[in-house]
Amino acid sequence: MQNKTSGATPAVQELVDIRNMTDAQFLSLGLPRLVYVRRDSQLGQEMFAIYAANGELMGTTEDSEMVRSAIDEHALVATLLH
Repeated sequence: MQNKTSGATPAVQELVDIRNMTDAQFLSLGLPRLVYVRRDSQLGQEMFAIYAANGELMGTTEDSEMVRSAIDEHALVATLLH
């Protein structure tokens, strides 16, 4: 993934007071590197889906090893949801 910034200065991340977050700030927490994997079944076939922290579907596969490879290849951080 590439981040594009205008000008010669590096992008500066905005500091956020977590007690007073807007909906948009909350939805962007963990983006773009934090993901979660969900096991699902479609038409009787087991599938694995990788979702971004905001719930956006990033990709699906039938192979759990491919999920691990994609996460490693793109330097993503997977988390468990309860």
